[in-house]
Amino acid sequence: MTHIARRKFLSSLLLASVQSIVPASMQGKSGRRSFAPTLDKGDFEPVRHRILEEIARGAATGVAVAVAHNGSIVWEEGFGWANREAAVKANSRTPFNLASLTKPFTTTTLMTLRAEGKLSLDDSANHYLTKSKIVGGNGDAGAVTVLQLGAHLSGLPTMFAMYDHNKATFAPSPEELITKYGRLAYPPGSCYEYSNIGYAALGVIASNLTGVDIGTLMTQRVLAPLGLDDSFFGTSVARHPTGAVRYDSSGSPIPDYITATPASGELYASAHDLARFAMLNMKHRGRRRILDDRWIDELHKPVFVGPSGVATTFGWFIGNLKSGHQIIFKIGGQPGVATALYMVPSEDLACLVLTNRSNGREVCSSVCDEILSSYLPEWHRPEETSGPAPSPFVITAGSGGRWQGTLTNGGAKMQVRLNLESTDSATLQLDEKPAEKITELHLEGAGFTGASNGLIESSDAIRAGAKTLSLKLIPREGRLLGRILATDSKTVMLPYVLSLDRMSA
Repeated sequence: MTHIARRKFLSSLLLASVQSIVPASMQGKSGRRSFAPTLDKGDFEPVRHRILEEIARGAATGVAVAVAHNGSIVWEEGFGWANREAAVKANSRTPFNLASLTKPFTTTTLMTLRAEGKLSLDDSANHYLTKSKIVGGNGDAGAVTVLQLGAHLSGLPTMFAMYDHNKATFAPSPEELITKYGRLAYPPGSCYEYSNIGYAALGVIASNLTGVDIGTLMTQRVLAPLGLDDSFFGTSVARHPTGAVRYDSSGSPIPDYITATPASGELYASAHDLARFAMLNMKHRGRRRILDDRWIDELHKPVFVGPSGVATTFGWFIGNLKSGHQIIFKIGGQPGVATALYMVPSEDLACLVLTNRSNGREVCSSVCDEILSSYLPEWHRPEETSGPAPSPFVITAGSGGRWQGTLTNGGAKMQVRLNLESTDSATLQLDEKPAEKITELHLEGAGFTGASNGLIESSDAIRAGAKTLSLKLIPREGRLLGRILATDSKTVMLPYVLSLDRMSA
């Protein structure tokens, strides 16, 4: 493509994209934007052209952006395609799947029940779980609180599973999922482990208290009262055609799918609606105040602070700039989705980016960085994790040696042998199958992680062909406790809990 042709192509995309919304008070007599007098304070043209460049070179399919400042949306715009095959362009009112950015909406829904006195976040989660309950395994299930479920501190393991519509019958109900996978990998409160299963449990708790499913309850208590008319929960099948199609990293459309944990990632929302949700979290009254400020504060209250200083809350993550400015944020990602929302309440500032592409993370991150650094030159994006950073693996007194025990969850029950007598010959053996080498060993705080291969004898792992194994184990009272994730690298990440005892010489 020639330079002139390329400029024409970019210009056509720019003209086709939805126009940004700017309050009248921020426009001059000529209608030209008159944000701050300096170019780096509100002039979004460089960011706009950068996004168009990404789309033009095929690095993005659809992108939507919004910035809220001082109680108003100062910029909202869509770029590229919501549905390229049907020639539907993305705009600021296009619903994008939020993936894990659904989680703060789920906890906000639960907080409305908390505000009415229908539950306590400090109660045992099992108090509200009736048909299916969290079980022990490697910890006291009765000690898991509602708050810990939302702050990734419950001891439940990581999980992800997706099902296209042809295989939707394989998707478990939330209650069935808790029965199959709701086993503690770690003692409650002992370590950070990002857990979609915890959010499945929150959805069941909300349903048990109200008699309606989490999607309906979220619509009744959050979306409708706030006037988030573009937004809908994934179970609203009739509205799916209005949402952005999801694309893989090569730009090919992904067949529509559902996930095993709807409360953790099934919400669709537009950039406009998400900006309004951000303003609620910065204590601006929308169409209706659904929570008093004290309940907003409780949503944002740190629950667990990791080694990096990033904290988990009931649905959010919190970081701090060097100046002390607090950042409240959440990102989302799964096949065909990359999303991000950052808020700086002390500056009454929020920025969000939505994409419908598997590899959209860099676009989300870089666009938010460019916008937020124009308002806050000290801006530094925090990482969404409260776990310890990986470090080179060394065998310790608590981890070295030969171990054996049992792996359970998801219908599996297998004998496990672990050999950590040297870093060069670390192996994992399942039942009587040949031992497999453990690679990519790293220390993570008191525990360690590693990768191996093998097929776990459970119906879900066999059906998915999930043969790549990821270990995370922590020493605890002379034992090794933790989980193995079985993944096919595309559609599932299935958790299996194991506890190991040291083998005698």
